[in-house]
Amino acid sequence: MDSSSILQFFNVKLDAFIVFVSVIFVVMLITLFFLLLDYMKMRKRYVEFMTGESGKSLEYTIYKRFREIDDLKVGQKDNDDQIAIIYNQVRKSYNKIGIHRYDAFSIEKNVTGGTLSFVLALLNSEDNGFIINTIHNRAGCHVYMKEIKNGGCEVPLSEEEGIALGMALNYGKEPEKIPEEAAEKEN
Repeated sequence: MDSSSILQFFNVKLDAFIVFVSVIFVVMLITLFFLLLDYMKMRKRYVEFMTGESGKSLEYTIYKRFREIDDLKVGQKDNDDQIAIIYNQVRKSYNKIGIHRYDAFSIEKNVTGGTLSFVLALLNSEDNGFIINTIHNRAGCHVYMKEIKNGGCEVPLSEEEGIALGMALNYGKEPEKIPEEAAEKEN
């Protein structure tokens, strides 16, 4: 089968066929030109990406970042160890406080030593610590200390020491609301 029989089969003249093929060829050349432009732009960006601004290769940059990550992991372990040490120190430190001022010698409201007496309770997070009771009168000042273990004391506590210990044990907690009837009775 020759080319003229193909043209006759499709009922197309030779000159129309040549024009059609020429138009298709020109369109393909234009498309190829734009594809080459896009390829050149992409290649330029690829080369810049792989070499970097200062001529370093991407492989070197990735290797450097992995080394930095390894250094950060070592630093993180050191930080974790230091945080554990600090946490243990904070757990042992006194972080619960209760202080109560009172007048130690107001017997009948006519003999008084002033309101300079106070009780200070200091406890750690495990409710261990001490109570310092400072009693002030005209003759001087007396200081007493009692050890607190697990929120209690082996030696009996005075009323004021109990108040300060209760304040320390409830330090940081929201105070309980007193019912209105009980508040009115106190007043």
